[in-house]
Amino acid sequence: MKLPTWGDLLDLYCASKYVSSGGNREVNPYYEDAASRRYNCSTYSGRSACRLVFLKGVLEDPTNKTLVRKGRFIWCRNLRYEGKNINGLRQVSFTVDKGAKRFVVAENNILCIPESVYINNNRFFRSPEKTFTSFSSVFSYSNALRMMSGGTELARVNLEDKIKEDSPYKPGTLVAPRLGYFHPSPQSPYQTFGPPIDAAIETEHPCGIILGPSSVNGEYSGREFYRVRFGHTTYERVHPIQLEIINEV
Repeated sequence: MKLPTWGDLLDLYCASKYVSSGGNREVNPYYEDAASRRYNCSTYSGRSACRLVFLKGVLEDPTNKTLVRKGRFIWCRNLRYEGKNINGLRQVSFTVDKGAKRFVVAENNILCIPESVYINNNRFFRSPEKTFTSFSSVFSYSNALRMMSGGTELARVNLEDKIKEDSPYKPGTLVAPRLGYFHPSPQSPYQTFGPPIDAAIETEHPCGIILGPSSVNGEYSGREFYRVRFGHTTYERVHPIQLEIINEV
């Protein structure tokens, strides 16, 4: 597979609405409203619904066009685990509001917001590399797991085991930085062992290897981060949506 360059990862990061191309200012095709929005804590208990935000990738399926709402979250109900898709990514299905239609979305296009969490992605308050550090995973958040298991303890234990078994983000997995969603450390390409700055920006970013879960994960909040080593740099808090799984060997 072709890896994105350092420059592409920096220029096309989803928190930037515009990019410069040939001296012109153009809309960034990877821009996500969720990367610059504020999300308040919710007074709703969240026992029967979860706040989910969907990335633009869901629009590859035209039936999902109502899920992308300029970064606003949606209260999703009747969550159900749907196993892995053809790309090896886990999927969840759900209904919205009082509707009967079931949507199915893969984990690389879902951000979960626990009801007790406040998120402010205003560029004056948060640096780009921290855009996703407050979002959770629908497959780790306790309320989402309770809904998917039907609320029974044994079913939940079995479900969590199945979700963990199906996870594509296991230690030793080869990954690539996901263009638009991974923001590299600005110091990384400029190390003394690397090429000159101009050359570094135009070279491919190295692929990485998952070392294991991050030490900052939280069981209740459902944060699911990984320690990933890209070249000479180890990142401690990488959200799964920031990674592309490399299947080629």
